[in-house]
Amino acid sequence: MNNLFNNKDINLSLIGIPILLSISICLYVFSDVTQSIKVLKSIYENAALQLENVFEIGGFLIFVFLVLISLMPTASKKINIADRPKFNNIAWCGMMFAAGMGASILFLSPLEWAHTYNASPFLLESSDPLLSKYSQSYPLFHWGFIGWAIFALPAAAFAFGLLNKSDMPLTISALLIKESTPIKKIIKVLIDMTCILAILAGAGVGMGVAFPMIAELLSYLFGFSNNYLFELFILLICLSIFSTSVYLGLSQGIKRLSNINIFLVSALLLTVFIVGPTAFIIKNALSSSAFMITQFIEMSFQSTSKFAQSWTVFYWAWWMALAPFIGTFLIQISNGKTIRQLILGTIFIGSFASFMHFYVLGGLTSFFFEEGIMDVPSLVKNNPNEVIILQMLKELPLSSILIGMYALIAIIFVCTTYDSCSYVLASIATNKSSKQPPKVLRLIFAGILVIQPGIIMFLEGIDSIKYILVISSIPLLFVFIVLILNMIVNVYRNQIS
Repeated sequence: MNNLFNNKDINLSLIGIPILLSISICLYVFSDVTQSIKVLKSIYENAALQLENVFEIGGFLIFVFLVLISLMPTASKKINIADRPKFNNIAWCGMMFAAGMGASILFLSPLEWAHTYNASPFLLESSDPLLSKYSQSYPLFHWGFIGWAIFALPAAAFAFGLLNKSDMPLTISALLIKESTPIKKIIKVLIDMTCILAILAGAGVGMGVAFPMIAELLSYLFGFSNNYLFELFILLICLSIFSTSVYLGLSQGIKRLSNINIFLVSALLLTVFIVGPTAFIIKNALSSSAFMITQFIEMSFQSTSKFAQSWTVFYWAWWMALAPFIGTFLIQISNGKTIRQLILGTIFIGSFASFMHFYVLGGLTSFFFEEGIMDVPSLVKNNPNEVIILQMLKELPLSSILIGMYALIAIIFVCTTYDSCSYVLASIATNKSSKQPPKVLRLIFAGILVIQPGIIMFLEGIDSIKYILVISSIPLLFVFIVLILNMIVNVYRNQIS
């Protein structure tokens, strides 16, 4: 431990900041859970929604900008980071998706269409056929190309930056600010604090979504009482798994866990596809994809719609807040890949993998609704998602096996997200990209990531963390603008050279 704190390659302030932010978040929520939610919601609505056009236009332009950048000759250059392993395409895709989505994809993909249906986009009546089309297509839009492009932006910026300086620290502040004047040091700390705050909030939200679902499924399967102590027990199991994974590193730990996850997810989706309403799933997938593509431009620019303000702006804020974490992790696992592979792989493979969950699991619940087996839109009004997911799985053949698989995959998704998170935080605190973050440092951050969400879960203050997450996207809007300008400069320099 003394060696860690005496190590000149470690930025001690970036160890202290997460600890202080975790304590501050817990104390704030603990002071008054209900009031903290109201205050944070008000801040988000008064600030983020005032910038709704910036979020919508910005998201669309990031997608277009990255696709165009990927077609330039400079994008064919390979990413070279010393002391980082190279991964084959399957392992890379698995780690990218597991870190980017986590258990939230299992929590939301079966029922997102029903929540959208109840929100009545553009005030459509339930008798209007367009309501069904929009409710099936909007989840694909919100979890697709623009969102994954937002994730890819910081990674692409790092990739072009490494072409000019191969040993730069893998932090957004170091990428944007080269000089070390007192004012610029303060700005760097503020950027780092915002990014770390978003990572911590993202960790809290991930746990708040995943653990009630895992506990609901396992308590049914094994006949245990579903309570906070049971969730805490699951939390400790996950801590032991992802601490071991992050300690072993990218190749020995994170890659192996992600590979297991991808195999199990593929098996789950294939099983549901086969034993479920196969023809309906195919038909629904094709029609919702076609409608989303034909309405893509319209969906991208709907700032006058209250639905878009409540949903699209929130989603783009969500993706933007998580982008520093995902982007930093993506560059860590992309050694040996071309910049073009990094950009297009993240956007299109990430989107397709997300779509598969909505096609199969969302298609299944849509079928149950149309056949009168489950009134899903009514159920989501009065029941938490995890209760309905359990009911959905119980309607299928091999239900006990599928419930067990669903819970196991959710646990592994949580672990792959958190080992990636711990690794990124440890990397941010390391001053050189050529240095692997120390193992002790990875374990310290693994502990930090569990303690704060565990306390918040006990206080039932997850909604507070959701708003902290999206609020952190507001300053990141301006950071992303500078990030794009920085990319343009680096691309120009490399084109000239």
